Amino acid sequence: MKDRNYIHSIQIDTSKCIGCSHCMRVCSTQAIRIVEGFARIQPGRCVDCGECYRVCPQRAVYAKDDGLDAVSSEGYRIALVPSVFIGQFPSEYSATRVLDAVKQVGFDEVFEVEQAVDFMKEAYKSIAEKSVSRPLISSFCPAVVRLIQVQYPSLTELIMQVKAPHDIAALYLRKSKEKDGGIPERIYIYYVTPCAAKTVAARAPVGELQSPIDATINMTEIFNKASKIMVGNKNSGLHKTFANMSPDSVNWSLSGTEKKYFPGRSLAIDGMDNVIEFLEKLESGHISGIDFLEMRACDQGCAGGILCPGNRFLAVERLEHRQKRLLKLKDTHGGSERNPLMAFKDTLHGLSGVDPVYPREGLLLDDDMEKTLIKLQRIDRLMSYFPGFDCGACGAPGCRSLAEDIVRGKASISHCVFVQRVMEKNYKLSPDQAFVVIEKIWGRNRLNKYRDSDGKESFTAY
Repeated sequence: MKDRNYIHSIQIDTSKCIGCSHCMRVCSTQAIRIVEGFARIQPGRCVDCGECYRVCPQRAVYAKDDGLDAVSSEGYRIALVPSVFIGQFPSEYSATRVLDAVKQVGFDEVFEVEQAVDFMKEAYKSIAEKSVSRPLISSFCPAVVRLIQVQYPSLTELIMQVKAPHDIAALYLRKSKEKDGGIPERIYIYYVTPCAAKTVAARAPVGELQSPIDATINMTEIFNKASKIMVGNKNSGLHKTFANMSPDSVNWSLSGTEKKYFPGRSLAIDGMDNVIEFLEKLESGHISGIDFLEMRACDQGCAGGILCPGNRFLAVERLEHRQKRLLKLKDTHGGSERNPLMAFKDTLHGLSGVDPVYPREGLLLDDDMEKTLIKLQRIDRLMSYFPGFDCGACGAPGCRSLAEDIVRGKASISHCVFVQRVMEKNYKLSPDQAFVVIEKIWGRNRLNKYRDSDGKESFTAY
Protein backbone atom coordinates (compact mmCIF):
# COMPACT_ATOMS: atom_id res chain seq x y z
CA MET A 1 0.00 0.00 0.00
CA LYS A 2 2.91 2.36 0.66
CA ASP A 3 4.33 2.03 -2.85
CA ARG A 4 0.95 2.44 -4.54
CA ASN A 5 0.70 6.00 -3.29
CA TYR A 6 3.90 6.89 -5.11
CA ILE A 7 2.70 6.00 -8.61
CA HIS A 8 2.81 9.11 -10.80
CA SER A 9 1.52 10.30 -14.14
CA ILE A 10 3.81 13.34 -14.35
CA GLN A 11 7.12 12.30 -15.93
CA ILE A 12 10.22 14.08 -17.22
CA ASP A 13 11.81 13.27 -20.58
CA THR A 14 15.54 13.81 -19.97
CA SER A 15 16.20 13.82 -23.71
CA LYS A 16 14.29 17.13 -23.86
CA CYS A 17 15.04 18.57 -20.40
CA ILE A 18 17.64 21.35 -20.34
CA GLY A 19 17.65 21.83 -16.57
CA CYS A 20 16.18 25.33 -16.77
CA SER A 21 14.63 24.92 -13.28
CA HIS A 22 11.28 26.46 -14.28
CA CYS A 23 9.51 23.34 -13.01
CA MET A 24 11.46 23.32 -9.75
CA ARG A 25 10.46 26.90 -8.98
CA VAL A 26 6.71 26.39 -9.44
CA CYS A 27 6.40 23.01 -7.72
CA SER A 28 3.99 23.47 -4.83
CA THR A 29 5.43 20.65 -2.74
CA GLN A 30 9.16 21.17 -3.46
CA ALA A 31 9.23 17.78 -5.19
CA ILE A 32 11.71 18.68 -7.95
CA ARG A 33 15.50 18.93 -7.87
CA ILE A 34 18.10 19.58 -10.56
CA VAL A 35 20.63 16.73 -10.65
CA GLU A 36 23.39 16.42 -13.26
CA GLY A 37 21.66 18.97 -15.43
CA PHE A 38 18.20 17.41 -15.44
CA ALA A 39 15.02 17.87 -13.41
CA ARG A 40 14.27 14.97 -11.08
CA ILE A 41 10.98 14.33 -9.26
CA GLN A 42 10.95 13.07 -5.68
CA PRO A 43 8.08 10.54 -5.72
CA GLY A 44 7.10 10.97 -2.09
CA ARG A 45 6.38 14.67 -2.54
CA CYS A 46 4.79 14.87 -5.99
CA VAL A 47 0.98 15.27 -6.07
CA ASP A 48 0.64 15.30 -9.90
CA CYS A 49 -0.92 18.76 -9.93
CA GLY A 50 0.77 19.48 -13.26
CA GLU A 51 2.09 22.96 -12.48
CA CYS A 52 5.50 21.85 -13.81
CA TYR A 53 3.79 20.69 -17.01
CA ARG A 54 2.38 24.16 -17.59
CA VAL A 55 5.69 26.03 -17.37
CA CYS A 56 8.17 23.69 -19.09
CA PRO A 57 9.49 25.57 -22.17
CA GLN A 58 10.89 22.36 -23.71
CA ARG A 59 7.78 20.24 -23.20
CA ALA A 60 10.02 17.80 -21.35
CA VAL A 61 7.34 17.32 -18.68
CA TYR A 62 4.53 15.07 -19.82
CA ALA A 63 1.55 13.23 -18.33
CA LYS A 64 1.63 9.48 -18.80
CA ASP A 65 -1.75 7.80 -19.27
CA ASP A 66 -2.92 4.45 -20.64
CA GLY A 67 -3.97 5.88 -24.00
CA LEU A 68 -6.19 4.50 -26.73
CA ASP A 69 -3.83 1.58 -27.14
CA ALA A 70 -5.17 0.28 -23.83
CA VAL A 71 -8.71 -0.03 -25.22
CA SER A 72 -9.58 -3.69 -25.57
CA SER A 73 -10.54 -5.08 -28.96
CA GLU A 74 -13.05 -7.36 -27.25
CA GLY A 75 -15.72 -7.07 -24.57
CA TYR A 76 -18.06 -4.14 -23.93
CA ARG A 77 -16.11 -0.88 -24.00
CA ILE A 78 -17.47 2.22 -22.28
CA ALA A 79 -15.97 5.71 -22.49
CA LEU A 80 -16.59 7.75 -19.35
CA VAL A 81 -16.59 11.40 -20.42
CA PRO A 82 -16.76 14.46 -18.11
CA SER A 83 -18.94 17.37 -19.18
CA VAL A 84 -15.87 19.59 -19.33
CA PHE A 85 -14.85 17.60 -22.43
CA ILE A 86 -17.95 18.84 -24.23
CA GLY A 87 -16.95 22.37 -23.22
CA GLN A 88 -13.82 22.04 -25.33
CA PHE A 89 -15.91 22.28 -28.49
CA PRO A 90 -17.69 25.37 -29.86
CA SER A 91 -21.29 25.74 -28.70
CA GLU A 92 -22.69 24.86 -32.14
CA TYR A 93 -21.61 21.27 -31.46
CA SER A 94 -24.32 19.67 -29.35
CA ALA A 95 -23.49 17.30 -26.51
CA THR A 96 -25.18 14.50 -28.44
CA ARG A 97 -23.01 15.12 -31.48
CA VAL A 98 -19.80 15.24 -29.43
CA LEU A 99 -20.60 12.06 -27.53
CA ASP A 100 -21.56 10.33 -30.76
CA ALA A 101 -18.14 11.20 -32.21
CA VAL A 102 -16.43 9.79 -29.10
CA LYS A 103 -18.38 6.57 -29.56
CA GLN A 104 -17.11 6.32 -33.13
CA VAL A 105 -13.52 6.55 -31.88
CA GLY A 106 -13.91 2.93 -30.81
CA PHE A 107 -16.40 2.45 -27.97
CA ASP A 108 -19.66 0.58 -27.57
CA GLU A 109 -21.14 3.20 -25.27
CA VAL A 110 -20.34 6.71 -24.03
CA PHE A 111 -21.52 7.84 -20.62
CA GLU A 112 -21.32 11.32 -19.17
CA VAL A 113 -19.77 11.45 -15.68
CA GLU A 114 -22.06 14.17 -14.38
CA GLN A 115 -25.06 11.85 -14.46
CA ALA A 116 -23.68 10.72 -11.09
CA VAL A 117 -24.11 14.21 -9.63
CA ASP A 118 -27.72 13.57 -8.58
CA PHE A 119 -26.36 10.80 -6.39
CA MET A 120 -23.58 13.04 -5.06
CA LYS A 121 -26.09 15.66 -3.92
CA GLU A 122 -27.92 13.11 -1.77
CA ALA A 123 -24.63 11.70 -0.48
CA TYR A 124 -23.44 15.16 0.59
CA LYS A 125 -26.66 15.78 2.49
CA SER A 126 -26.31 12.46 4.30
CA ILE A 127 -22.63 13.07 5.14
CA ALA A 128 -23.42 16.53 6.49
CA GLU A 129 -26.03 15.07 8.84
CA LYS A 130 -23.80 12.28 10.15
CA SER A 131 -20.36 13.87 10.35
CA VAL A 132 -19.39 16.09 13.28
CA SER A 133 -15.99 17.11 11.86
CA ARG A 134 -15.77 20.59 10.37
CA PRO A 135 -14.82 21.79 7.91
CA LEU A 136 -15.19 18.76 5.69
CA ILE A 137 -12.94 18.93 2.63
CA SER A 138 -14.13 17.68 -0.76
CA SER A 139 -12.45 14.52 -2.07
CA PHE A 140 -13.26 15.48 -5.67
CA CYS A 141 -9.78 16.73 -6.65
CA PRO A 142 -7.13 14.00 -6.18
CA ALA A 143 -4.29 16.53 -6.41
CA VAL A 144 -5.69 18.39 -3.39
CA VAL A 145 -6.17 15.13 -1.48
CA ARG A 146 -2.53 14.23 -2.03
CA LEU A 147 -1.40 17.76 -1.24
CA ILE A 148 -3.04 17.46 2.17
CA GLN A 149 -1.41 14.06 2.68
CA VAL A 150 2.01 15.52 1.91
CA GLN A 151 1.98 18.98 3.46
CA TYR A 152 -0.95 19.14 5.88
CA PRO A 153 -1.15 15.71 7.55
CA SER A 154 -3.20 17.00 10.47
CA LEU A 155 -6.03 17.85 8.06
CA THR A 156 -6.35 14.40 6.46
CA GLU A 157 -9.12 13.42 8.86
CA LEU A 158 -11.30 16.21 7.40
CA ILE A 159 -11.29 14.77 3.86
CA MET A 160 -14.71 13.37 2.94
CA GLN A 161 -14.82 9.59 2.73
CA VAL A 162 -16.78 9.36 -0.50
CA LYS A 163 -15.84 8.44 -4.04
CA ALA A 164 -15.69 11.05 -6.81
CA PRO A 165 -18.49 11.23 -9.43
CA HIS A 166 -16.48 9.41 -12.11
CA ASP A 167 -16.07 6.42 -9.76
CA ILE A 168 -19.78 6.47 -8.89
CA ALA A 169 -20.62 6.56 -12.60
CA ALA A 170 -18.26 3.63 -13.26
CA LEU A 171 -19.82 1.60 -10.43
CA TYR A 172 -23.31 2.29 -11.80
CA LEU A 173 -22.27 1.19 -15.30
CA ARG A 174 -20.84 -2.06 -13.99
CA LYS A 175 -23.91 -2.87 -11.88
CA SER A 176 -26.40 -1.94 -14.58
CA LYS A 177 -24.60 -3.94 -17.27
CA GLU A 178 -24.34 -6.94 -14.98
CA LYS A 179 -28.07 -6.69 -14.25
CA ASP A 180 -28.72 -6.72 -18.01
CA GLY A 181 -26.70 -9.91 -18.36
CA GLY A 182 -23.27 -8.49 -19.06
CA ILE A 183 -20.23 -10.50 -18.00
CA PRO A 184 -18.28 -8.46 -15.41
CA GLU A 185 -14.90 -9.56 -16.72
CA ARG A 186 -15.79 -8.32 -20.20
CA ILE A 187 -16.94 -4.82 -19.18
CA TYR A 188 -14.19 -2.25 -19.70
CA ILE A 189 -14.50 1.36 -18.57
CA TYR A 190 -12.13 4.06 -19.82
CA TYR A 191 -12.07 7.51 -18.27
CA VAL A 192 -11.27 10.49 -20.52
CA THR A 193 -9.22 12.55 -18.09
CA PRO A 194 -8.62 16.32 -17.99
CA CYS A 195 -5.63 16.01 -15.65
CA ALA A 196 -2.71 13.87 -14.51
CA ALA A 197 -3.94 13.54 -10.92
CA LYS A 198 -7.05 11.62 -12.00
CA THR A 199 -4.89 9.22 -13.97
CA VAL A 200 -3.04 8.47 -10.74
CA ALA A 201 -6.33 8.20 -8.85
CA ALA A 202 -7.42 5.46 -11.27
CA ARG A 203 -4.14 3.55 -10.91
CA ALA A 204 -3.62 4.02 -7.17
CA PRO A 205 -6.77 5.42 -5.54
CA VAL A 206 -6.53 6.86 -2.04
CA GLY A 207 -8.71 5.09 0.51
CA GLU A 208 -9.59 2.09 -1.65
CA LEU A 209 -7.78 -0.94 -3.01
CA GLN A 210 -8.93 -0.70 -6.61
CA SER A 211 -10.61 1.82 -8.87
CA PRO A 212 -13.72 0.77 -10.85
CA ILE A 213 -12.04 2.39 -13.88
CA ASP A 214 -9.87 0.15 -16.05
CA ALA A 215 -7.75 2.81 -17.75
CA THR A 216 -7.47 6.53 -18.47
CA ILE A 217 -7.07 8.34 -21.76
CA ASN A 218 -5.68 11.84 -22.27
CA MET A 219 -8.53 14.21 -23.10
CA THR A 220 -6.52 15.86 -25.88
CA GLU A 221 -6.08 12.51 -27.64
CA ILE A 222 -9.83 11.86 -27.68
CA PHE A 223 -10.53 15.50 -28.63
CA ASN A 224 -8.33 15.24 -31.73
CA LYS A 225 -9.93 11.97 -32.83
CA ALA A 226 -13.50 13.19 -32.21
CA SER A 227 -12.85 16.49 -34.00
CA LYS A 228 -11.79 14.70 -37.16
CA ILE A 229 -14.88 12.49 -37.05
CA MET A 230 -17.22 15.49 -36.69
CA VAL A 231 -15.73 17.37 -39.64
CA GLY A 232 -18.17 16.90 -42.51
CA ASN A 233 -20.41 14.65 -40.41
CA LYS A 234 -23.35 16.89 -39.57
CA ASN A 235 -25.26 14.58 -37.26
CA SER A 236 -25.07 10.83 -37.53
CA GLY A 237 -27.51 10.35 -34.66
CA LEU A 238 -25.92 7.16 -33.40
CA HIS A 239 -25.91 8.29 -29.80
CA LYS A 240 -29.03 8.73 -27.69
CA THR A 241 -30.14 12.14 -26.42
CA PHE A 242 -29.10 13.00 -22.87
CA ALA A 243 -32.34 14.66 -21.76
CA ASN A 244 -31.96 13.12 -18.29
CA MET A 245 -28.98 15.30 -17.43
CA SER A 246 -29.86 17.71 -14.62
CA PRO A 247 -29.12 21.32 -15.66
CA ASP A 248 -27.08 22.04 -12.55
CA SER A 249 -25.07 18.82 -12.90
CA VAL A 250 -23.10 19.80 -16.01
CA ASN A 251 -21.09 22.40 -14.08
CA TRP A 252 -20.12 20.14 -11.15
CA SER A 253 -16.47 20.02 -12.23
CA LEU A 254 -16.27 23.82 -12.41
CA SER A 255 -15.22 25.84 -9.40
CA GLY A 256 -18.09 27.04 -7.22
CA THR A 257 -20.76 24.45 -8.10
CA GLU A 258 -20.03 21.67 -5.63
CA LYS A 259 -20.24 23.90 -2.56
CA LYS A 260 -23.88 24.75 -3.29
CA TYR A 261 -24.99 21.29 -2.24
CA PHE A 262 -23.39 21.08 1.17
CA PRO A 263 -25.50 22.72 3.90
CA GLY A 264 -23.97 25.44 6.01
CA ARG A 265 -21.13 27.83 5.29
CA SER A 266 -19.15 26.62 2.29
CA LEU A 267 -16.24 28.07 0.31
CA ALA A 268 -14.86 27.27 -3.14
CA ILE A 269 -11.12 27.72 -3.67
CA ASP A 270 -9.27 27.01 -6.91
CA GLY A 271 -5.65 27.22 -8.01
CA MET A 272 -2.80 25.50 -6.14
CA ASP A 273 -1.37 28.71 -4.69
CA ASN A 274 -4.77 29.73 -3.33
CA VAL A 275 -5.45 26.25 -1.96
CA ILE A 276 -2.07 26.16 -0.20
CA GLU A 277 -2.52 29.64 1.27
CA PHE A 278 -5.92 28.68 2.67
CA LEU A 279 -4.76 25.32 4.05
CA GLU A 280 -1.87 27.06 5.80
CA LYS A 281 -4.32 29.31 7.63
CA LEU A 282 -6.71 26.45 8.36
CA GLU A 283 -3.98 24.23 9.82
CA SER A 284 -2.63 27.07 11.96
CA GLY A 285 -6.10 27.70 13.41
CA HIS A 286 -6.59 31.15 11.88
CA ILE A 287 -9.81 30.12 10.11
CA SER A 288 -12.89 28.61 11.72
CA GLY A 289 -16.67 28.44 11.37
CA ILE A 290 -16.64 26.78 7.95
CA ASP A 291 -18.66 23.64 7.21
CA PHE A 292 -17.35 22.63 3.78
CA LEU A 293 -14.40 23.38 1.52
CA GLU A 294 -14.53 22.77 -2.21
CA MET A 295 -10.89 22.81 -3.34
CA ARG A 296 -9.59 22.43 -6.88
CA ALA A 297 -5.93 22.43 -7.89
CA CYS A 298 -6.68 24.04 -11.26
CA ASP A 299 -8.03 27.52 -11.96
CA GLN A 300 -11.72 27.36 -12.91
CA GLY A 301 -11.80 23.75 -11.70
CA CYS A 302 -11.42 20.92 -14.22
CA ALA A 303 -11.82 23.37 -17.11
CA GLY A 304 -8.24 24.39 -16.27
CA GLY A 305 -6.90 20.82 -16.29
CA ILE A 306 -3.53 20.44 -17.99
CA LEU A 307 -4.89 17.87 -20.47
CA CYS A 308 -7.80 20.05 -21.63
CA PRO A 309 -7.01 21.13 -25.21
CA GLY A 310 -9.12 24.30 -25.16
CA ASN A 311 -9.18 27.61 -23.34
CA ARG A 312 -10.56 27.22 -19.82
CA PHE A 313 -12.56 30.46 -19.87
CA LEU A 314 -14.28 29.53 -23.12
CA ALA A 315 -14.98 26.07 -21.74
CA VAL A 316 -16.67 27.58 -18.70
CA GLU A 317 -18.78 29.85 -20.91
CA ARG A 318 -19.86 26.93 -23.10
CA LEU A 319 -20.89 24.82 -20.13
CA GLU A 320 -22.89 27.73 -18.76
CA HIS A 321 -24.64 28.04 -22.13
CA ARG A 322 -25.36 24.32 -22.08
CA GLN A 323 -26.85 24.64 -18.61
CA LYS A 324 -29.21 27.36 -19.86
CA ARG A 325 -30.28 25.16 -22.78
CA LEU A 326 -31.02 22.27 -20.41
CA LEU A 327 -33.04 24.58 -18.15
CA LYS A 328 -35.04 25.77 -21.13
CA LEU A 329 -35.60 22.17 -22.22
CA LYS A 330 -36.73 21.26 -18.72
CA ASP A 331 -39.22 24.15 -18.62
CA THR A 332 -40.54 23.36 -22.08
CA HIS A 333 -41.19 19.68 -21.37
CA GLY A 334 -42.29 20.16 -17.77
CA GLY A 335 -39.30 18.41 -16.22
CA SER A 336 -36.48 16.15 -17.28
CA GLU A 337 -36.50 12.38 -17.57
CA ARG A 338 -35.66 10.35 -14.50
CA ASN A 339 -31.96 9.67 -14.11
CA PRO A 340 -31.53 5.87 -14.55
CA LEU A 341 -28.50 5.94 -12.25
CA MET A 342 -30.71 6.86 -9.30
CA ALA A 343 -32.54 3.54 -9.62
CA PHE A 344 -29.30 2.02 -8.27
CA LYS A 345 -28.78 4.56 -5.48
CA ASP A 346 -29.25 2.04 -2.65
CA THR A 347 -26.58 -0.19 -4.14
CA LEU A 348 -24.30 2.76 -4.82
CA HIS A 349 -24.64 4.08 -1.26
CA GLY A 350 -23.16 0.82 -0.04
CA LEU A 351 -20.22 1.12 -2.46
CA SER A 352 -19.57 4.86 -2.44
CA GLY A 353 -17.54 5.10 0.76
CA VAL A 354 -13.75 4.97 1.04
CA ASP A 355 -11.39 4.33 3.93
CA PRO A 356 -10.02 7.25 5.94
CA VAL A 357 -7.21 9.17 4.27
CA TYR A 358 -3.89 9.08 6.11
CA PRO A 359 -0.72 11.19 5.81
CA ARG A 360 1.80 9.98 3.29
CA GLU A 361 4.62 7.90 4.62
CA GLY A 362 8.15 8.48 3.40
CA LEU A 363 8.43 12.19 4.14
CA LEU A 364 9.53 11.86 7.75
CA LEU A 365 13.20 12.56 8.42
CA ASP A 366 13.41 9.36 10.44
CA ASP A 367 11.12 6.65 11.83
CA ASP A 368 12.67 7.22 15.24
CA MET A 369 11.17 10.36 16.81
CA GLU A 370 14.31 11.08 18.82
CA LYS A 371 16.45 10.97 15.68
CA THR A 372 13.92 13.13 13.88
CA LEU A 373 14.27 15.84 16.53
CA ILE A 374 18.05 15.70 16.22
CA LYS A 375 17.79 16.07 12.44
CA LEU A 376 15.41 19.02 12.80
CA GLN A 377 17.97 20.70 15.04
CA ARG A 378 20.62 20.06 12.41
CA ILE A 379 18.39 21.62 9.75
CA ASP A 380 18.03 24.73 11.90
CA ARG A 381 21.83 24.94 12.28
CA LEU A 382 22.32 24.56 8.54
CA MET A 383 19.82 27.33 7.90
CA SER A 384 22.00 29.71 9.91
CA TYR A 385 24.80 29.19 7.36
CA PHE A 386 22.68 29.70 4.26
CA PRO A 387 21.88 33.21 2.96
CA GLY A 388 18.12 32.66 2.76
CA PHE A 389 17.89 33.90 -0.84
CA ASP A 390 16.18 30.73 -2.14
CA CYS A 391 18.03 31.30 -5.40
CA GLY A 392 17.88 27.68 -6.56
CA ALA A 393 21.53 27.61 -7.67
CA CYS A 394 22.04 24.57 -5.43
CA GLY A 395 19.56 22.53 -7.48
CA ALA A 396 16.93 22.69 -4.73
CA PRO A 397 13.98 25.13 -4.70
CA GLY A 398 15.10 26.89 -1.50
CA CYS A 399 17.52 26.95 1.41
CA ARG A 400 15.22 24.90 3.63
CA SER A 401 14.89 22.24 0.94
CA LEU A 402 18.67 22.05 0.60
CA ALA A 403 19.05 21.68 4.38
CA GLU A 404 16.55 18.81 4.35
CA ASP A 405 18.40 17.15 1.45
CA ILE A 406 21.68 17.42 3.35
CA VAL A 407 20.18 15.81 6.45
CA ARG A 408 18.78 13.02 4.29
CA GLY A 409 22.21 12.47 2.74
CA LYS A 410 21.16 13.61 -0.74
CA ALA A 411 23.32 16.76 -0.86
CA SER A 412 26.21 18.49 0.87
CA ILE A 413 26.68 21.97 2.31
CA SER A 414 29.01 22.81 -0.57
CA HIS A 415 26.02 22.72 -2.92
CA CYS A 416 25.27 26.28 -1.78
CA VAL A 417 27.26 28.64 -4.05
CA PHE A 418 27.55 31.23 -1.27
CA VAL A 419 28.96 28.68 1.17
CA GLN A 420 31.33 27.60 -1.60
CA ARG A 421 32.82 31.08 -1.79
CA VAL A 422 33.37 31.14 1.99
CA MET A 423 34.94 27.67 1.89
CA GLU A 424 37.25 28.71 -0.95
CA LYS A 425 38.27 31.85 0.94
CA ASN A 426 39.13 29.74 4.01
CA TYR A 427 40.95 27.14 1.85
CA LYS A 428 38.47 24.40 2.75
CA LEU A 429 37.42 23.95 -0.87
CA SER A 430 39.53 24.38 -4.00
CA PRO A 431 38.16 26.09 -7.12
CA ASP A 432 38.40 22.75 -8.95
CA GLN A 433 36.37 21.03 -6.25
CA ALA A 434 33.76 23.79 -6.38
CA PHE A 435 33.57 23.36 -10.15
CA VAL A 436 32.94 19.63 -9.72
CA VAL A 437 30.06 20.40 -7.35
CA ILE A 438 28.51 22.79 -9.87
CA GLU A 439 28.81 20.16 -12.61
CA LYS A 440 27.19 17.58 -10.33
CA ILE A 441 24.16 19.82 -10.05
CA TRP A 442 23.88 21.49 -13.43
CA GLY A 443 25.57 18.94 -15.69
CA ARG A 444 29.05 18.34 -17.03
CA ASN A 445 28.59 20.25 -20.27
CA ARG A 446 26.60 23.16 -18.83
CA LEU A 447 29.63 25.44 -18.51
CA ASN A 448 31.24 24.59 -21.86
CA LYS A 449 30.04 27.94 -23.22
CA TYR A 450 32.78 29.57 -21.11
CA ARG A 451 35.57 27.49 -22.70
CA ASP A 452 37.34 27.71 -26.04
CA SER A 453 38.01 24.81 -28.39
CA ASP A 454 41.08 23.83 -26.33
CA GLY A 455 39.06 23.56 -23.11
CA LYS A 456 40.47 26.73 -21.55
CA GLU A 457 38.37 29.46 -19.99
CA SER A 458 37.48 32.05 -22.57
CA PHE A 459 35.57 35.28 -21.90
CA THR A 460 35.03 37.95 -24.48
CA ALA A 461 34.27 41.49 -23.33
CA TYR A 462 31.35 43.21 -25.06
